[in-house]
Amino acid sequence: MLLKRYGIQHVYTAVHAPQSNASERVNRSVLAAIKSYVNPDHKNWDELLSSVCCSLRSSVHSGIGTSPYYLTFGQNMITNGATYSLLRQLEMLEDRSVRFNRNDSRDIAARKALDVQQKQFARNEKTYNLRSREVTYEEGQEVFRRNFKQSCFEQGYNAKLAPTFLKARIRKKIGNYYYELEDLKGNLVGTYHAKDIRQ
Repeated sequence: MLLKRYGIQHVYTAVHAPQSNASERVNRSVLAAIKSYVNPDHKNWDELLSSVCCSLRSSVHSGIGTSPYYLTFGQNMITNGATYSLLRQLEMLEDRSVRFNRNDSRDIAARKALDVQQKQFARNEKTYNLRSREVTYEEGQEVFRRNFKQSCFEQGYNAKLAPTFLKARIRKKIGNYYYELEDLKGNLVGTYHAKDIRQ
């Protein structure tokens, strides 16, 4: 209901395919930053989150050529309350010497970021395509899917001893690289990325 109200299209990603979810890249950066500062006992990791997020929001990202904060608000982030108070007293929150207002600055930064993203995408695509191969599967085709089942002591199941791939059947193609799979009895297994499917 909430998604419909705000016109948001809810798109599901395939299981164990985090590369298709942009938020997973942010999570990787957050985790790397926490690992850099966390104490040896790991008990204070949650106390670092606001500092880590502040750093990520105010740092220039190579993928967009500016900081996420600048791209959102059209000005650099003020990270200290005392600095904000001083800038306010000096009437320097709005730089009168520049020709553009905050909204114009944000729009210019957004256009520049889009250009940087497109160039980065082209570079990444070229690098990726050097070692990739085009694979397509037909509906009804029997394939092998990667086994993602985790170890379970109660069931006496050890993932290390289980087969790496299990037989399945293509039920439906979703997008360019996603497939809805079913087992050989016709039961839905889930959505899988082509990288986790073998012939």
